[in-house]
Amino acid sequence: MAQTTRRETNLVRRPEDAFVPLRQVMDRLFQESFLLPSIFDRMGALGAPSGSNLWETGESYIVQLAMPGLKPDSISCTVEDNVLTCRGETALQAPENAKEIWHSFGGEMEYRIQIPTEVEGDRAQATYEHGVLTVTLPKAAHARARTIKVVAK
Repeated sequence: MAQTTRRETNLVRRPEDAFVPLRQVMDRLFQESFLLPSIFDRMGALGAPSGSNLWETGESYIVQLAMPGLKPDSISCTVEDNVLTCRGETALQAPENAKEIWHSFGGEMEYRIQIPTEVEGDRAQATYEHGVLTVTLPKAAHARARTIKVVAK
């Protein structure tokens, strides 16, 4: 199942006296809080980071990550100890003569996805289209399902 330790973005940078929407404060509270015991993470998408999909085929895992507004060459992905880490950064400029009240997108973002079994990182492939990063991670040979032929005696 997909599991992440965190998704980092430049959520809020603001002057101390600025207005902050309640929804943004609550979203941050939930993102940074421990909500459910880890046993629930194994039961489905409860432990999955927002903006991510994890698919399994017989041969590989396919991870889809929402990373809008990035240039493909600004994205880096690594896999180590069955954890896929993908980082990217958008370089949004503030409008001229504008005072920042808050911003909730742009800047750095990071996904960390725990892959359920061992993968062959050297054979991984990644594509980026329409703001979605798709990473295909082939399963290690010993982690793939095997069909056992049953014979009559």
